[in-house]
Amino acid sequence: MTRTKTELYSFFAFILALLLLVEAAANVTIVRANTADTEASPAPPAAGSIATPSAVTAPVQVSGVKLSRYAAGQIKVTWKKHKKTKYYHVYYSKKKKGKYRLAGVTKKTQYIVKRLKNNTTYYFYVLASEKKTPVSGKPASKKVHIKIKPFQRKTVFAGDSICQGIGYPGWAYPYMSIKGKKRVIAYRGLNTITFHTKRIFQGQTGLQKLISEKPSRVYMMLGMNEIHFRKTGSMIAEYKGMIKAIRKACPDTDIVLCAISPVTRAEKARHPGCWQIPVFNRKLKVLAKKMKTRYLDYTAFLKDSGGYLKARYSAGDGYHWNSSAYAKFAKVVSRYDKALDK
Repeated sequence: MTRTKTELYSFFAFILALLLLVEAAANVTIVRANTADTEASPAPPAAGSIATPSAVTAPVQVSGVKLSRYAAGQIKVTWKKHKKTKYYHVYYSKKKKGKYRLAGVTKKTQYIVKRLKNNTTYYFYVLASEKKTPVSGKPASKKVHIKIKPFQRKTVFAGDSICQGIGYPGWAYPYMSIKGKKRVIAYRGLNTITFHTKRIFQGQTGLQKLISEKPSRVYMMLGMNEIHFRKTGSMIAEYKGMIKAIRKACPDTDIVLCAISPVTRAEKARHPGCWQIPVFNRKLKVLAKKMKTRYLDYTAFLKDSGGYLKARYSAGDGYHWNSSAYAKFAKVVSRYDKALDK
C-alpha cells in the first residue's frame, strides 16, 4: 500500500511538471510575437498630437487685411507681408456669401481695386499663393467690408517755408500730376517742435490742421530751420511723436517723410551746423523703416557735384528754392506718388 502511494505521488508530480513546462513555452511564444509586432509597427501618436509628415508645411493664411478709400470709386486693400508667399490674389463681392471676383494679383502688400460704385457695400478677402494663376483650396483671409461713398482724394504737404512755396501760384501745382485735392499746411520758421506747438492756422497747430484734413497722403517737410543748431536725435524724436499722433487720428493716411534739402556752400559757411543735413536724412530714413512709413529723398536734382544746392535752383539766400526748382520738384514727387499706388 505504501509503495503504491509513492508511485502515485510521483505520477502526479510528473504531470504537474509537464503542465508547467507547457505553460512556460506558451508564454515565450506570446512574448516573441508581441516583440515582432512592436518592431513592425510604430507606436501610435500621443493623445492630442497630429500624425503629419514633417516635410508638409501648413498653408499660409493672409492676415491684417484693411480697407481704405483711395479715390472716387477706388478702394486700397492692404495686408501683412508673409515671407513664404510670392503672390497675393485679391477678391471682392457685393455680398458676403455671394460669388467673388478676382480683382487682381500682386507681389506687394497692397492693391487698389477700381471702378467700384457709390452707395454700395463691397466685401474683400486675400489669398496667398506661390503661383500667379488662381489656386483653389488655399485658406482665405478674413472677409472685410466697406461701403463706398462719394470721395475725393486729398494730398497734404506739411512743413516750413520751403514747403510753403509749393502752394505759390504757378510754382509747383501746374507741373504736379497728383490727382484729387492738394493742400499746403506750412509757414516760415516752423520746425519739428513748433509745427505741433504754435497755433498759427486759425487757432490750430500745424499738426492739428493736418489731422483735421484727414488726407489720403501727407508729405512731411520739416527740419531746415533747426538743423544748424539742434541735435538730430531730438529732431527725430519730435518726428516720431507726430507720426504716432497722425496714425492715431488718421490710421488710413499714408505718411511720407521727406529729406532736408541741401544748402549752398556759402550758407554752410555761415551756419556750420548744416553739416548735419546728410546725417539727419539717414536717420530719417531709418525712422521711416522702423515706423513703417515712407521716406522720400527727392534732393538729387538740387545738388551739385559737391552736394551743395545748385545756384540755378537757389533763391539767393542759400537755402530757399526759386520757381524752377519747384517745377522740377513737382515732377519728381508726382512720379514718386504714382509709383506708390501701382
